Amino acid sequence: MGAGASPYGAAAANRHGDTLTRRAGRWAAAPFLPPHRVRTPLELGGALQRTVTTGRRVVVSRPRTGAGESTVTALLASVLAHYRNDRVLAMDITPGSESLARRLGVRPESSLEELDHGSADLASFPDVAPHLAHPRERLWALPSVRADHSDQATTTATFHRTLLPLTRFFGVTLIDRGADVFDGFNQAAQASAHAHVLVTPATRDGAVSIGRAFDWMVANGSGSLPARTVVVLVEQAPEEDPTFDAQGAGAILRESGAAVVRIGYDRHLAATAAFDPRLVADATRVAAVRAAAEALRRAG
Repeated sequence: MGAGASPYGAAAANRHGDTLTRRAGRWAAAPFLPPHRVRTPLELGGALQRTVTTGRRVVVSRPRTGAGESTVTALLASVLAHYRNDRVLAMDITPGSESLARRLGVRPESSLEELDHGSADLASFPDVAPHLAHPRERLWALPSVRADHSDQATTTATFHRTLLPLTRFFGVTLIDRGADVFDGFNQAAQASAHAHVLVTPATRDGAVSIGRAFDWMVANGSGSLPARTVVVLVEQAPEEDPTFDAQGAGAILRESGAAVVRIGYDRHLAATAAFDPRLVADATRVAAVRAAAEALRRAG
């Protein structure tokens, strides 16, 4: 798997996200698909390839724990790396978390603190590259912040001294941020984002938590933030909330200016830690492409 390979990746299951019947049916129907079914994925892929003048930063977070934001971060990073012609960086800035590393199938080669303390010269990408994991072509990762990462003054300085210079080597940087972390570094990352992705379970409670988050933004002078946000509703089990009206909830959330994308239950993502992009369900892939395109569009 390359320099970033690990036992996490070796343990990945080979179960496909779609059943064999569904894959066969899709193959048989392919010649008869209406034009818009073919055109939409191509248009979204084209949107993901657009040139950016400076690196765009997209923060992926959750209103509460257990939403699966590391899975969404890894999916979006993989999609962007597939379509774009420049480098993509995925970072996990939740202290002590290994969730993103597991999803990408890598072991952290270094940590943000080590880069900040001078282990690499941030003047050029060849000097930085050995300190990053490299899950696949055009995708790089720095999925590690030490668990004792706590001094607010230091972490805020670290953001401006290390993270910002690092992101200039990448067309897009995905930043996985835990919702319950409020140190200076995380706050600086949140404030500097060009776009936001909020991940929540595809349930009534999950949608309500997003609505409350938007209400808080408006009440605290950040009323323009929802328009730079993509909400991703993730179904983590089959029929997780049978009474949940995803279309109705999405329509209400879109009134704030946010985009809303639903990712249905995926057998491959559920069966493995380190996923293979080739094995995720077709609907999952399309939803991830749509979410990535919406995030990049909102990033300006």
